[in-house]
Amino acid sequence: MLVASRTASGGAACALSLLLCVPSASAGPAERRSPVVVATEKAKAAVVNISTETLVQRRAATDLDRFFHQFFGAPQERRLVPNSLGSGVVIDPRGYVVTNYHVIARGSRIKVSFADGRDLLAKVVGTDPRSDLAVLLVKSDTPLPALALAGGEAMIGETSIAIGNPYGLSHTVTSGVISALHRQIKTESVTFFDFIQTDAAINPGNSGGPLLNVDAEIIGINSAIYGGDAQGIGFAIPAERVRAIAGSLIKFGEVREAWIGLSVEDLAEGEKTRVVVSDVEPAGPAAAAGIVAGQIITAVNGAPLQDADEFHYRMHGTALGQPVQLELLRPDGGKGAVAVTPEEFPLKLAESLVRRRIGLELGEARVQVRSSPEPVTVLEVKSVRRASPAARVGLARGDLVRAVNSVEVEGLEQFRLAVQRAHPSGRLVLLVQRGYALNQIEFSL
Repeated sequence: MLVASRTASGGAACALSLLLCVPSASAGPAERRSPVVVATEKAKAAVVNISTETLVQRRAATDLDRFFHQFFGAPQERRLVPNSLGSGVVIDPRGYVVTNYHVIARGSRIKVSFADGRDLLAKVVGTDPRSDLAVLLVKSDTPLPALALAGGEAMIGETSIAIGNPYGLSHTVTSGVISALHRQIKTESVTFFDFIQTDAAINPGNSGGPLLNVDAEIIGINSAIYGGDAQGIGFAIPAERVRAIAGSLIKFGEVREAWIGLSVEDLAEGEKTRVVVSDVEPAGPAAAAGIVAGQIITAVNGAPLQDADEFHYRMHGTALGQPVQLELLRPDGGKGAVAVTPEEFPLKLAESLVRRRIGLELGEARVQVRSSPEPVTVLEVKSVRRASPAARVGLARGDLVRAVNSVEVEGLEQFRLAVQRAHPSGRLVLLVQRGYALNQIEFSL
């Protein structure tokens, strides 16, 4: 550093002095090993980078095109193989890895890379798009390093540590604090509830990686960043939800949906939206607990509800046989709470549910298509109840139902399974064919 000084006599002479900075006694490695450093050392080996290779069809990529090809044949296609990068974390030494669904959604070949340089191929155990979670399995000759999911809720203000693969920069560590809990995030197609907000830097490629506390426990799975020019606003799926969804995916390969036998819808009251029971299945758990149409559900397991979407979100992933506490407002203004024990949706009720809620009577039919020398089985509309939701959108006898919620169905058995999966979301999207025309129509269940 250069410093100019004036002489004592007041002359203009300047003396140049070079000040050498001599460091004071510096802290040693032991003193610098902060809780963040210690947690990072414990966790880093269990955090993985995920890359996927995806086969992409240049043409005929839509559901509608696929059904047209049965009649007119498929055009010639070229295939490209792009790469996708994300993060994940090992939660079980046997090789189970949790990541975001959107990281591996279109992956045909998935590779998991560890901090020690190992690259292992992974297979998909199960996915849950509604929670944006997926579980992978990698094979190893020895147990893999794994991290535990934290018990209890994260605390606002506590230290948070994100480890991941932002922009392909392997095993990047950032830290901050928990900024808020129970955040609601809306996307174009779905609303997520209960997110953890953190100011630990989260960037593209961090998706699927862990958000940790100073004990190196997983408090969340990093999933989203706030758009626009915002800085330091990232979101993670809380550990409790990860535990419930991942546990179901590992055990069953899917999320077994909890059914309590009621339907809900939004009820606007001024500036507020309430969740009202619109229908109760006579033979279902809700009816057995004394719930009737017209009651207002204010909370699920103590968590207040904002709208019907949040009710479906909180019921999603609920363990079968585990009582759910519903807080209610009765039509007479009284308050109360009931425990309802979820069951798996009975397949035998699928057709009667669609008949009662939508007004469709379906049956199987055999039709000739170009892609098959033999007639194939399809679902045909046998009747439409007058003034029903199906009648209001113009469905008619003879229409064909080709898919339910983007899953192709070829008979009543597949249709029942599709309704069982769709029921918890409250949405049934039918791909309906009339002649050579195909239309997607959404109904409420």
